[in-house]
Amino acid sequence: MRAQVDPDRLRTTLEQLPGPRNRQFSPAAMATADALCLGAFRDAGWTAGLRPFEARDVPSWAASSGLDRAPAAVLPGVNVVAVKEGAESTDALVVVAHHDTVPDSAGADDNGSGVVALLELARLLAPVPLRRTVVLAAVDHEELGFYGSAQLVADLTGERRVLGALVYEMLGYSSAEPGSQRLPPKIGAIYRGQVRRIAERGHKGDFAAVIYGGSARPLAACFAECLTGLAGPEAAILLRAPADLPVIGPLLARKIPFVRDFARSDHVPFWAAGLPAVQITDTANFRNPHYHQAGDTPATLDYGRIADITAATAVAIERLAA
Repeated sequence: MRAQVDPDRLRTTLEQLPGPRNRQFSPAAMATADALCLGAFRDAGWTAGLRPFEARDVPSWAASSGLDRAPAAVLPGVNVVAVKEGAESTDALVVVAHHDTVPDSAGADDNGSGVVALLELARLLAPVPLRRTVVLAAVDHEELGFYGSAQLVADLTGERRVLGALVYEMLGYSSAEPGSQRLPPKIGAIYRGQVRRIAERGHKGDFAAVIYGGSARPLAACFAECLTGLAGPEAAILLRAPADLPVIGPLLARKIPFVRDFARSDHVPFWAAGLPAVQITDTANFRNPHYHQAGDTPATLDYGRIADITAATAVAIERLAA
């Protein structure tokens, strides 16, 4: 699988994504992103389409720059959804990446890196015989509140049984420099082993964090095994969401600020619906200095790392669906 993924092709695809991308202030850029995703899915042989939706009584962007919010009665959006039906089952594994950005960011890592991995995954899985169904989705309005993924969950659960979801959220910023990985304050009180591993390697920002709720542990472990088998034993660090921990989870959710950092992407609506979901991330602002900045450009990313994650996902899906 890894030999089939060309990092240069990933970069070329990412450079075709315009940025910033959001429906409110850059609708043409979003339309281009929709078309790019739809075309790539269909070119790979998947059944794909645009799924418009409306989120009602939710915040919108207050201005074309900055992150301030304003109320909005109706927020239109579009999810781009591709389906490869299983030979034996409509039960589905889902892979998700949001294709919107904050208003003033080029959005290469957040989340162009996830989008190009999603499109490459469609190409990799196209010839693979699958017993179970696989759904790939580029979802909208993650930056405002996961509205696209919430709509996707509602749509899919009305159509089929969802076995689990892998959510790509910023994959491409990697650094072997000591001290390039920051951590939330006091996180070592809960994740002692993981923090020790990071510290022993000099706090290098060169791993993927694999965040899961309890029911998604088998899915998270399968992906992490595939990635570490491909890219080395330190390529993935598993983290069970603190709010999901037995007994102390609800208390942590109320008292510990960093718990919110585990619930900042499109895996959250899956968790809310009681579905297994895993977030795969380069840890965003805890590593990438260009997070939500104009400097989040294609030149800053590690395309070999994106290729590793894409290939590992393909192998994990093949194991679980084929």
